[in-house]
Amino acid sequence: MSYKILGDYIRKVDNKNKDMKVLNLQGLSMTKEFRKSTSNIVGTDLSKYKIVKQGQFCCDFMSVIRVHKLPVVLNNLGEDVIISPAYIVFEVIDENLLLPEYLMLWFRRTEFDRYADFRCDSSIRGGFQWEELCEIELPVPSIEKQREIVAQYQAVANKIKVNEQICEKLEATAQTLYKQWFVDFEFPNEEGQPYKSSGGAMVFNKELEKEIPEGWEVGTLKDICKVLNGFAFDSDFYSFEKGIKVLRGENVTERALRWDTLKYYDGEMNPRIEKCFLKTNDIVIGMDGSKVGKNWSLIGEHELPMILAQRVACLRSDSYIQNFIYQTLINLNFEYYCSQVHTGTSIPHISSKQIEQFELLIPNEYITRSFENTISKLRDIINIHISENQKLTQLQSLLLSRLATLEG
Repeated sequence: MSYKILGDYIRKVDNKNKDMKVLNLQGLSMTKEFRKSTSNIVGTDLSKYKIVKQGQFCCDFMSVIRVHKLPVVLNNLGEDVIISPAYIVFEVIDENLLLPEYLMLWFRRTEFDRYADFRCDSSIRGGFQWEELCEIELPVPSIEKQREIVAQYQAVANKIKVNEQICEKLEATAQTLYKQWFVDFEFPNEEGQPYKSSGGAMVFNKELEKEIPEGWEVGTLKDICKVLNGFAFDSDFYSFEKGIKVLRGENVTERALRWDTLKYYDGEMNPRIEKCFLKTNDIVIGMDGSKVGKNWSLIGEHELPMILAQRVACLRSDSYIQNFIYQTLINLNFEYYCSQVHTGTSIPHISSKQIEQFELLIPNEYITRSFENTISKLRDIINIHISENQKLTQLQSLLLSRLATLEG
């Protein structure tokens, strides 16, 4: 199939929010999705912001030189939104010739981002420009074929979403169990009855200013686990195609890992690197960035082998207590703790020592082992769905790569 010039199918749109009817301000993410803007808009004149209607695109050309990707989003939220005046809005001229959803699939290809990065100029504020976007060539099959391709991709995306929803419900169940056991102290006693309401022994703790089960104590993460640091890799040994997967700070998100920026280590091994291999149920924490305290996750067996890179911490302890630690970070608001102790202003940072000093209530070993036996069943199911989603994501990538060889 012959390729077509994209500029023949798209045009710029510049609709300002003059009448202030649209107040849903959105930002653009590197994953090519809208994200709710966190900008302080108090006193901001939103009438100067641009409207993105349903079915229209918006993009941030200036970010390409910094993130090596073009943040471009198709508005399929079901409502109009507004974006920064610095962004570009455009639309497909004739949807009977080119489906916006099909074009968005082309924008999701890694090859597209590499092309945008290649064409990006070298000035500090430089970026991929409208003219370069219009010069892109892509296959434009029949509209029926486009609909078929979009439907295939969307079917996989829907399955991924279902799995994510299942995981969310299971995570909520795990947190409910945690609160029952370690907040309300209604874990099963030896007779299988709720501990506290069945008259279990309680003692007053001065630090917490409340009663806790007898034999429990207040401590820190350092008392129950090790905080390990990653290896400072030379970027010359990174590969996009072969080697051992490397977990870097940008791969750690809010209780999940993302692999749209996956890199591999393709160099020689040494004893220091070998110590940085991750294990099942390790807890990894991003140590830098605006989301310090938010970006941490649990490692599943399906994600190994993998090596920990510098600026990511790893919490490792005996297997029977890892899920307890993970749920504690959620319940005791590790994010808030980090916001109080982190250093740095432009780029917040938390140290290994500060992570070690995070305080928590430590139960006796019998209770943590019992909790692990209960929660591990949920964790196994969650990991099955996460593993399936990784395979589905690979299928999505395969579908995207095939766009370049379309026929019809």
